[in-house]
Formats: sequence, C-alpha cells, structure tokens
Amino acid sequence: MNHAAFEGPVLHPELGEPLGRHPFQVGASVLLVISAYFVCVTIRKGPTLPWLWKRVCRILPPYLAAVLATYSLLVLFGPDNWILPTPRDLWGNLTLIASLDPTVKLIDGSYWTLPLQLMAFVAAALLWPRGMGSPSRITVLLWVMTVAPVILQWHDRILRSPLVVQQVWNGFGFHRLQLFAIGIALWLWSQRRISTVHLSALLVAAVYAQYAHTADLPSSLGIGALLVLVAFAARGPDWTVFAPVRRPVQFLAKVSFGIYLLNQELGYLIAYHLMALGLGRPVQVAGAIAGVVILAWLLTKYVEEPAFRVLKGARLGRAPFGVRPSAGTYGKPG
Repeated sequence: MNHAAFEGPVLHPELGEPLGRHPFQVGASVLLVISAYFVCVTIRKGPTLPWLWKRVCRILPPYLAAVLATYSLLVLFGPDNWILPTPRDLWGNLTLIASLDPTVKLIDGSYWTLPLQLMAFVAAALLWPRGMGSPSRITVLLWVMTVAPVILQWHDRILRSPLVVQQVWNGFGFHRLQLFAIGIALWLWSQRRISTVHLSALLVAAVYAQYAHTADLPSSLGIGALLVLVAFAARGPDWTVFAPVRRPVQFLAKVSFGIYLLNQELGYLIAYHLMALGLGRPVQVAGAIAGVVILAWLLTKYVEEPAFRVLKGARLGRAPFGVRPSAGTYGKPG
C-alpha cells in the first residue's frame, strides 16, 4: 500500500501527488523479523541440511520467476522516461549479487532481502546443531547482534570506510542484524524462555538500532509498534475478532511472499498505465493493489507451490549424502 500510494509518485512524479506526507518504511523490516521467528519455529534437533533445503526450495524459485517477470514487463511496457533495467541488472539480480555490486541496479527494491534471508537460513543451519540454541548462548548472541552494529557504525565509521568495507557491510546486511535478533527473541518469549522485561529491553534496543541505521524515527517507532502486535500474536490465543474475514486473510497470507516480490515496480507500472487512461490517484492505487494480488496468486499457484513439491521431493525423497529428513512444519518467510 505504501509503495503504491507514496513511493510511486515520489519516484515517478508523473503519477501525481503522494497519498500521504511520510513514507513508513516498515514492511521489509518486519518481514525479516517474521522470517527469523519462523526459523526458530521450524528448525529441529538433528540434521539441518533437509530443513535448509526446504527453505531454499520455498523462496528461490518464486524469486527467480519474479525477477524474470518484472524485468520482462518493465522492458516491454515501461515508459521511455523511466530508468529501465538492463541485461546486466537481470543477471546481477538472478545471481543475488546486486547488493555486493554497486554497478547493478535492483530490478525491484524488495529484492535486497533475499540474500539476507538465505544467509540467515544458512547461519541457523550451521549454528543450531552446535549448541547455539541453548538459553545462555542465544541470549548473548541476540545482544551482540543488536548492539555491535550500532557501535561499529557510530559516527559514520562505515560511510568513511573504504568502498569494499561498505559493500560487505551492506551486502551481508550487518546493519539489519537487530531485525533477526528480535525475531529470535519473540520466539523465545513466546516459549517463555526469556522474560517480558528482557524482551522489552531487546525491543527498545532493536528500535534504537534501526533508527541509528536509518535516521527515520517515525518508521522505527512504527516497526516497534508492529512488533508488539507480533509478540501478542505469537504468544497469545487466536484473535477471534478476525473470524469474519478469515478466508480473505488466509488467502492474502498464502500469496504474501508473491505480493512482496511483485508489489513495487509492477505496482508502479500498473499505476502508470491507469494514469495514461486518465484515471486518478485513488483508482491507480486500487488498480495497482488488485493487479499485484492477482499476479502474486499466479506466482504462488503456478511457480512457488509446484516448484516446492518437485524440488523438495527430488532432494529429500532419496535422502542423499546419508542425511535422513527430519519431520517438521513449515513457516513461509513473509
């Protein structure tokens, strides 16, 4: 909603006036928090390679398809006055090196999260079997993840560092570690493994770390408020107030990853062509949202779900390398 209503007109002024005065940058950050939470929910004792493979099978095929679809539609239907992606940008996004290569442009602004999610999954698969899940070790790790990046970038140390340091810092998402830390903390709190006071302290520290990186106080406070709601949803009973709209909410949850992958550039493109037809901003925003939801449903139904079934079966059914699959539920990132 924020991208269609606010970011679109800011990036492309021909779309008209933004619907609002401030961009609340909260969606991607909360996505990383929820991804970290579901890492804890789904990972199990024993071999973690099958768990890691299922994570990769779930997020990589729809991402690659979204990159190809977004690139193709922008090249075919994007207006001449837009900065359209190049074949080099396509290759850099498909190979996930855009965050490390300043000459590569992200085809969609949301794609910066994919390398971070994959690195988080790999880190969890490596650390969990080695005892990092123990209460004493994991709480120390959470504070290090939250506080260390703030100290390292204090007084703009990173901005004054050599370019290669900045690329590594941004490419590996060290400035986003507090989001993964608070996701883990929310899971620990939901399992009553840390106290409410401890979670509150971590939450305040994470919001401050977010502000230290972004200098965007309203969005940082907005993330904090949303995380309080996530905490109550994780630990409390089901919210029956949403029962009347349960099916639409379930549908949107099912296609949420596709919405996240497609909502920015394709939303702007839909809004542009609606504007070319003479339609105003409210219709542009509504049309962009509806169009992206339909595209996300197609991506989920015809790419994400069948690819997951095929790849998971091909890899885990034969249990290669002598690794036996472990049972467990799946939590989609996002």
